[in-house]
Amino acid sequence: MTQYSNWADVKRRLRESNPEASDADWEGRKQVARAATEAYVLGHGLREIREAQGLTQVQVAEAVGISQARVSQIERGEIHNLEFMRTYASALGAKITFSIEYGDRIVGAA
Repeated sequence: MTQYSNWADVKRRLRESNPEASDADWEGRKQVARAATEAYVLGHGLREIREAQGLTQVQVAEAVGISQARVSQIERGEIHNLEFMRTYASALGAKITFSIEYGDRIVGAA
């Protein structure tokens, strides 16, 4: 017997341990986890751009008009506002875009 479990077994045990949670509750939890992961990836990407340009968090904070602590939070994925993230990216000479994907269609958005 192995000490590892496959993902399906882990999810099944979690659902069994929380029988009161509805399918909607589980879907909500998945959406929250997905959003947190996307924020982490975005923050990490911004940090990589900043470091590639040789900028410090203090320099970016001054350019954006926020504290160095807030820059650190953003780079750790504590992101709450897309428009602010566009301002942050702009200070690095970058831009944030997004698209809507549905099936095989991709609709670009600013």
